[in-house]
Amino acid sequence: MFALAGVITLASAQSAPPVGVPIMRATRPIIVLESYVGQRPVNAGVIMAPLLDELEAHGFAVRPESVIERIGGRAPRPGVLDKDKSAAEIAQSAETGYASYTRGRFAEAEAALESALEQVHRNPALLVLDTNNLDATFRILVSLALTQAKLGDTNGSAATMVELIRTFRNQPITRTDYGPDAEQFYRAVWKQVQTMGRGQLLITVDSEHAVIFVDGQIRGLNKVALSDLIPGVYRVFIQVPPTAGRQYELEVNAGQRAELHVDWELDSSLWLTDLWVGFVFATEAERARQARFAGKLVRSWGGDDFLAVVGMVQLERKPGVVGSLYDGAGNVVRSAAVTLDGTDELKLRSLAKFLAGDGAGGGVRLAHYVPPSASIPPPAAGAPSRLVPQLLVGMGAAALVAGGLLYAIDEDPGMSTPYLYRNTAPAGVAVGAVGIAAMGMGMGLWLWLAHKGRLPSPRFAIGHSSGFVGWSGEL
Repeated sequence: MFALAGVITLASAQSAPPVGVPIMRATRPIIVLESYVGQRPVNAGVIMAPLLDELEAHGFAVRPESVIERIGGRAPRPGVLDKDKSAAEIAQSAETGYASYTRGRFAEAEAALESALEQVHRNPALLVLDTNNLDATFRILVSLALTQAKLGDTNGSAATMVELIRTFRNQPITRTDYGPDAEQFYRAVWKQVQTMGRGQLLITVDSEHAVIFVDGQIRGLNKVALSDLIPGVYRVFIQVPPTAGRQYELEVNAGQRAELHVDWELDSSLWLTDLWVGFVFATEAERARQARFAGKLVRSWGGDDFLAVVGMVQLERKPGVVGSLYDGAGNVVRSAAVTLDGTDELKLRSLAKFLAGDGAGGGVRLAHYVPPSASIPPPAAGAPSRLVPQLLVGMGAAALVAGGLLYAIDEDPGMSTPYLYRNTAPAGVAVGAVGIAAMGMGMGLWLWLAHKGRLPSPRFAIGHSSGFVGWSGEL
């Protein structure tokens, strides 16, 4: 069942939506995202096809390749793009390519090695936790560069060798492992690389738990600043347990600093795969962030453009499809919906024309649809109030003071007044102990609430040539 994601303001699906404010034609293709609560339905591609095809015919960027072309490598893609692949399969493909190279089967070697390298680039989440995979990547690049040279592809072999030097700055090719020709080739390219300028890379993530990898090697938590970088494309992978992470590609140019700022709340809800691109929300309450997210994406991806969001929902207990057009402030420019009843292609194409500003057309009238607005979900039922830890700390402090006073005014019995003295020390100790316990409980509960039930925790990770030990959390 699809969740109800908005409000139908007119009672009938045959009621016409207001035309809304006309929009100026965007100078660049308007990106279209899909939106779902839970996993994308398996039949979504078939159902949504007429809508997406019509939007594409009106100049929208609908397909994943069009979106990537529109926004470049900064598009957040899942850490694993090939669901059926494993680290062992990628390593086996690399070994097959290397074996073909050593046997002089260079055409076979090139195909296998290029395939293995592409799988490494597409699936960093499978590889970064095992440093042995870096050795496999190194061997792929060396073997591919040498294979391309044997095939007479001078430019290709030089480019591959530059990528190897850029990725493994402190790991040269030696004649012991690959022979004198390979070592000589490496040294020649190395000298050319030294004549290039250098660039910088700054990566920040809105999550204290984010582990940042660059070209498969760990660089730190939350924020990374790299300098003296050889110009080229750097592959960034960000892992926030327990998610699959997101990967990005950034080009670093000589004399410039490339920057990547990741809004993890947004990027972790955004999926850009080979088949589709859009939002996935865990609950309907989370889907209320859609308008805010859309506005952020317009500002970061399109400047003065718009963003279209389409998805499948339940409309008056019937399956339906909604479409909304947002501006850079997250405001709805126009929005409408259709129900699905078996005669859907005409309705869906009509919805696409409406989003494109060409009117519904085709004699189909659309229902006006109000998308969910950004809101803060209410606290979970049973969650303790923030007043509780404050009261505990306050009462504990008072009890501790009272216990100290009782202990201070304690008197030992004297010879002159053996029966008249203040024996308050035991009570002072007991009251003070209660105060300490109450303060401890209050502080613990305050930390628990401040971190939404997740206290700071130690974090460590070991890379190929570096490591990181730290304390992850927020205060």
